Amino acid sequence: MNPNWQNLLVLGAVFLALFVLCEYLFHRRNWDAEHTRKVAHAGSGILALSFPFFLDSFWQVALLCGLFLLILAITKYSGLLRSIHAISRVSYGSTMFPVVVSICFWRYSNSHQLVHFYLPVLIMALADPAACLFGKKMPIKKLYLNKSLGGALAFFAVACTLSVVLFYFLGKQQLDNQLITRALLVGIVTTAAEAFSGNGFDNLTIPMAALLVV
Repeated sequence: MNPNWQNLLVLGAVFLALFVLCEYLFHRRNWDAEHTRKVAHAGSGILALSFPFFLDSFWQVALLCGLFLLILAITKYSGLLRSIHAISRVSYGSTMFPVVVSICFWRYSNSHQLVHFYLPVLIMALADPAACLFGKKMPIKKLYLNKSLGGALAFFAVACTLSVVLFYFLGKQQLDNQLITRALLVGIVTTAAEAFSGNGFDNLTIPMAALLVV
């Protein structure tokens, strides 16, 4: 078997193991679905960072993401995988996730610049949950679409930090005013995308906003 297809199978198994972990935390450790969902969200984003090193084709990534999109759709309407779906609010975030990972990998496969894949995926995977968790614990001021100023500030801080680090190490830019300005622009645009997106569509709008200004 081609090594890249072996890698595809291994990555698929690892993603399934992540879902099994979330189910264990939900059913056996009585974690709230909002928390297990965040584990799956962040974990999937971090695992996706391995794609450029183990998969050499956009179509392999699209196949893997398509399979998990199908799994998520089937389990949602069959009442399974409650660690992901058992939330009271309406959200399409889980179905947006594999779609946007495919889009970001397509951009990377054309530009061959890791920052075009890593930055939008990491902002989606880490800044979005940070905004949710910080906004609930410290809701400084309620804004709109159930968003809070505290959550927006947390998102902005994480997005800017990720941008500085990735522009410096992957974009090979000097740590100067140009890099800081570019990072602030990414932070502002993605924070605005998160603030004005509801029902889980921020999983799509955040990475797309990042790609527009990277």
